Amino acid sequence: MRPSLSSSLLALFAVALVLAPAIVRAGANERRAKPSDGNLWGVGRFRGGGLIRGPCAQRPCIALTFDDGPEHTTTPVVLDELDRHGVRATFFVVGRRFDGDGPIAERNRDTLRETWRRGHLIGNHTYTHALMDVLDDRRLEREVEGNSEAIERVIGTRTFLFRAPFGALHHPRAVRAVYSRGLTPVFWAIDTRDWASHSPEEVVANFRAGLDASPRGGVVLFHDTLERTARALPMVFAEIAARNAARRARGQQPYEFVGLDELWQPVGSGRRR
Repeated sequence: MRPSLSSSLLALFAVALVLAPAIVRAGANERRAKPSDGNLWGVGRFRGGGLIRGPCAQRPCIALTFDDGPEHTTTPVVLDELDRHGVRATFFVVGRRFDGDGPIAERNRDTLRETWRRGHLIGNHTYTHALMDVLDDRRLEREVEGNSEAIERVIGTRTFLFRAPFGALHHPRAVRAVYSRGLTPVFWAIDTRDWASHSPEEVVANFRAGLDASPRGGVVLFHDTLERTARALPMVFAEIAARNAARRARGQQPYEFVGLDELWQPVGSGRRR
């Protein structure tokens, strides 16, 4: 007996209900996991040594940054949470974590490639997380140029973003080591102090206090090597959503997630590009 038209349509509808979530997920992953040449904001625009101080100027904005990775146990958790919110971030990586032999370095290289594949920016955070202001020229070359080369070997692109460990970039020798290589230093406006926190809730409290002190937002500093930070991120996004709802109710512009290109400045100029 041939099935009726109505029964055939019901069967097709049932199949569609089963397949729809998978199709939506596939489409979302396709958009989020961009190839390295499809990142929303390429590293090349930072070539030449600009400066990113940290605070937003024209409108309330938030740029998320993560230091000290890649870490194969926690960075993927951070990446998944960023994907859930469609947010692109910048990861400042330490070469000794992924450069070299051994299973841990290999896993961390895979994590770095995946971070880049998903469309996030990669920045240089020195090879060993050294305090740059006390280093001689030879060691500075190893820390800065050596890490840039290690990053390029993994993602196939040279980065022009740089963050000094501890934000310490003062000695003329250290400053020269960065700017002579066309790197753009990146600082921050909000320090979550996740490195000194003892729980995800404390990380969120520090973020909340930082945003209170810098109400226009700006560059936010996290560390993707910490489990408490990975666990805090959903609460951080919830905090931003709650603040945005309150801002809209007051007729204020909500916070917008932006890339570092929104905050880039030519050296010696107050003008935003």
